Amino acid sequence: MDGGATRWQWEPQSPAYGNYGNANQWTVNAGLESLARESAQNTNDARRGDEPAELVFSFIRLTGHDRHRFLHALEWSQLRSHLQSMGASSGGAVAAGQILAGLEAVEQSESLLLLRVADYGCQGLTGPEFPDDHVPPDDYGNFIKLCRLDLFSGKDKAAGGSFGLGKAVYWRFSRLQTVLFNSVLAPRDAVEGRTANRVLGVSQGVMHRHDGIGYQGRGFFGRDQRNGYVGSVWDDPALVHALCLNRSDRRPGTTALLVGFYDPDQPERGLGGPEELTSLARDLRAGVEENFWPLLTRGGLQVRIEVIDGGATRAEVVDPEETYTELVTALRRFDRGEVDDQLVGPNSVVVRDVPITISRRRTGDRHDSFVHLAKLVVTASDDQPDTLENRVCLVRRPEMVVQTVDRSFDAYKYHGFLLAGAAIDPRDPSPEQLWADDFLRYSEPPSHDRWIPGTGRRQASQANLTAHYQAPWLPHLRGIEKGVLDALVSLFGAPPVRAQQPPESLLRHFRFLRAEPGVGARGGAPRKPEVDVTDWCVRDGRWDVRFTVRAKNRSEGWAVRPALAFVGLDGRRNTVDWAVLEVDEGGGSLEEGILRMPGTPRGRYIKVALHGVSSGDLPIPAEESAIDVLLQGTTQLVQAQTGGQP
Repeated sequence: MDGGATRWQWEPQSPAYGNYGNANQWTVNAGLESLARESAQNTNDARRGDEPAELVFSFIRLTGHDRHRFLHALEWSQLRSHLQSMGASSGGAVAAGQILAGLEAVEQSESLLLLRVADYGCQGLTGPEFPDDHVPPDDYGNFIKLCRLDLFSGKDKAAGGSFGLGKAVYWRFSRLQTVLFNSVLAPRDAVEGRTANRVLGVSQGVMHRHDGIGYQGRGFFGRDQRNGYVGSVWDDPALVHALCLNRSDRRPGTTALLVGFYDPDQPERGLGGPEELTSLARDLRAGVEENFWPLLTRGGLQVRIEVIDGGATRAEVVDPEETYTELVTALRRFDRGEVDDQLVGPNSVVVRDVPITISRRRTGDRHDSFVHLAKLVVTASDDQPDTLENRVCLVRRPEMVVQTVDRSFDAYKYHGFLLAGAAIDPRDPSPEQLWADDFLRYSEPPSHDRWIPGTGRRQASQANLTAHYQAPWLPHLRGIEKGVLDALVSLFGAPPVRAQQPPESLLRHFRFLRAEPGVGARGGAPRKPEVDVTDWCVRDGRWDVRFTVRAKNRSEGWAVRPALAFVGLDGRRNTVDWAVLEVDEGGGSLEEGILRMPGTPRGRYIKVALHGVSSGDLPIPAEESAIDVLLQGTTQLVQAQTGGQP
């Protein structure tokens, strides 16, 4: 059914549907650098083979008649009433509060800010309208994966991502969590003979009651299909124009329009004058350049950034050579095979091998463990400092900077990058380079910003390796940093000693003196209690967790507060309340959420096993989250019992 009016549709709430905010709020970090990384990676992953792609960001400010026409075409009265209901009836869900604040900001402003993200030379939103029980998920087209499924990637080996989370960037940067899509398909990807202007809107809200009826959070904008559900609008030029979804040519690809664009880290930005749009464009350009200079240099992607305000349009092409001249020159020389034995002056380029041990793979394209030789490319810096000076960029096949290894030397300023996996020879990679690329891809956390494991609060999960590779792999990943630093030291000598820091050789002789105050030189400082999560599952929309707290036995005992935390992509923890927390086994007791562990006459350690159940008021569905148990307010039990605050 192709005719008829456009409308919004939310499905009625089922009895089992929980009161959740949408997971996209938590899967992507805020900040324009995050927007640059995720959206450019999405385009890069959607490239058609080795053909270069183009990505165009357009900041659009609508006022007066243009704003009215856009909202009318969007069926604003329908969308607005549901957004209001979400804010009023969602029991404090985090996403609902953001939607309500966004709605107020949009209605209080005389202008409406949009961000249009359009790629060209890409696959487009291919495939059928709805999932089919008879079609395996791996055979779904890009349309279903982007618009109707969460946490589904389906990308091939060359992709930058493997979690299906990068698409969440679009909703993350919309005040209304509402995004419109328009896609043009290649003739071979036609859907029932159609290729032009496939339009659908998706609002990622929360469960709500509207006119006395409970609805699910996700709504769709389009036209009624034969099955009664709203689906795509095809080839409607008037609607495309009214919704600012115009595409500049017939090349296949996808346009995403973020309604009420904003940066969650700076929500007031963009509500002011035209100069704020220029500032947003400048920061977005910096994020693209810093993270994708290898891809831009090798011609796999061209990026243009536009500011459209009233009748005026300003545009510029992103060229990393203007900012990162040394890196661009060095990569081009490496690709041409023009390298030097030593750094002898400006523009000289040296290459050193950095061995990376690749673990044995036990799924898919299986292989034994082997040593992959990544290429460290180093060049001298010029007199113009930039954000990547004295840093080594780590790069694999998608040619995005995953992370950097930072090290300064007194007498030298340098730029460097480590090409690993298929990034060494992207046009003709060897099987071993492809295997190494896979290993590094699976080592990355969902934010795709790390190979080298962090420590403590900076540690991000790399459990994706567990499903595919045989342990150990942590020593192999940590060896990347060591290999890079060893190669830099061989070029520049040892790095400078920090101010007031004695030589390492002297420190080694005095480490035996470290101890607790009043105890003498024997032994080290007592380690704080540790937590080990032994069992976890989701029951009735709540996390059910069993864990053990282990601490060094001491006469003072310990007092800690176990806290349940949702883990974000950047490693940050957001605590949620316990509905139930009880001691299962051991000599501890709970008082107002504080676990008290008295010392015992014998034994080196004391252990307490606990069982906890999260509250039902969670910011995102439990099934779509990762959790951890933290120990807060560690102190001596004696102090806690005499009035000390844990």
